[in-house]
Amino acid sequence: MARHLFTAMLTAGALVGLLGSSSGARAEPPSSEEIVNAFEAVLGPIRTSRPSHAKGTCAAGHFTATPEGTRLSVAPVFNGQRVATVIRFGVGVGNPAGPDTGRTTRGLSIRFEMPSGDTWDMANISAPIFGSPTPEALVAGLLARRPDPATGQPNPQAVAAFVAANPATTLQARWLAATLPPASWATTPYWGVNAFRFQGADGEVRHARWVFEPAAGTQRLTEEETRTKPASFLADELRQRVARAPVEFDMVLQFPAPGDDVTNPTIAWPDDRPRAVVGRLVVTEVAPGPGGACDPISFLQLDMAPGVTYSEDPTLHARTGAYAVSLSRRLQ
Repeated sequence: MARHLFTAMLTAGALVGLLGSSSGARAEPPSSEEIVNAFEAVLGPIRTSRPSHAKGTCAAGHFTATPEGTRLSVAPVFNGQRVATVIRFGVGVGNPAGPDTGRTTRGLSIRFEMPSGDTWDMANISAPIFGSPTPEALVAGLLARRPDPATGQPNPQAVAAFVAANPATTLQARWLAATLPPASWATTPYWGVNAFRFQGADGEVRHARWVFEPAAGTQRLTEEETRTKPASFLADELRQRVARAPVEFDMVLQFPAPGDDVTNPTIAWPDDRPRAVVGRLVVTEVAPGPGGACDPISFLQLDMAPGVTYSEDPTLHARTGAYAVSLSRRLQ
């Protein structure tokens, strides 16, 4: 029950879904071990599945940059050649048996595999904002949701106090509550959420966020379908769709205007900001069942210097180590 309750809050994708600021934040951010320990305090030992987007399906395909992508980044993934990809589609639940119909995020994680042997990983979610802006209150927020041994439930006063002190942690949940779930993994946008630095062929470094926009358009379940659809339908729907034709997404960069915050992923930049289509992802295969090439990947290699590197967003710097600790515990 505690796992189910916490999943509703764990929708930012991967290990930083609950990041937030706190009036009682420490001077030093929590270590990677402390972050994963706090997750385990709520969810129990993380040994067999990911703590977020635990339910998923492996796929494969390729990515090809556009000329605009080659102009905007000197990273090899944007050199215009076809790049093989390992893909994982996920559902934002803490239990691999969780439903496909809940108002949580869906995930699109990608490993780009360059012919040189270099890789670039990314984890994207079907919401335009993260769960909170910084890592400092992550441990406090998780521990506030620890189940009471006597009741098996979190202390509602502790949760309320944390939320009151960290209102930004409610913004993503509000967006999800107001948005119907995707009808297919192939028909929802997936946002990278955080800002990165892109070094272009002209030497200029530009902040940008990205989104993968479905070529099939955005399609969502109806209210009735959220009640009547099977608990597991997304994987079979995707297999059937890809058997008919590849599923495609455009990778689109969005650039900030002066004054836009490049360090706070709980604030979406306005839709009128400049955009550029920098590549197309094509999904050509879906694993026939559970398991696959994506299972042992944590999708934690988040930069491709010098073409794509971290921004000042502290959540990016918290993710890599925590992903690695979580993966090491699952592989023990």
